[in-house]
Amino acid sequence: MKDRPKPSRATVLHNLIEEILARNDGQIPTNIEGTDTYFNNIEDLANALLLRWHTRLVASLERSLVDDPEDRREAVIEAWRHATRIYSGVRKVIDDLADHPPTEEVAHAVRATAHNDWAAMAVAAGLASAFDEPAVRVGHRLELEARRRNIVEQSTARTPRPRTVLGKVKAMITG
Repeated sequence: MKDRPKPSRATVLHNLIEEILARNDGQIPTNIEGTDTYFNNIEDLANALLLRWHTRLVASLERSLVDDPEDRREAVIEAWRHATRIYSGVRKVIDDLADHPPTEEVAHAVRATAHNDWAAMAVAAGLASAFDEPAVRVGHRLELEARRRNIVEQSTARTPRPRTVLGKVKAMITG
């Protein structure tokens, strides 16, 4: 009987991300086969996740600008929101790493990635021309607006809406 081939680092990362997306709880799973083999420590794993997130965001930015939208700022905000919908679990992991970094190296990597994300967003929006501190500040504001919209969308999605005429009338009466 042949042994199964060992998974590659890319396969293990893919499996890990699939589990993160399925769980969507902001935690890094510890039961994915090969994680300990291919990732030396939490810093190595965090860097791989950060790179995947950044790649997803940049792809989303490029896709949003392909038709040369009139409002590039709006397109960038929606691109960030799109990336967070697709990679929701990964974004939650990164947010948790930002809030509770296990090491200073992870904290530095999360900050560096955020700065690159923000600068890329500002440049894509046409609000900056270089990956510099002013671009980082502008991009950060764009992300904050995208996050605000996500919160508003989530809160309005939780509000039950009457679906029938009778339900609408009841809602108006109880109101």
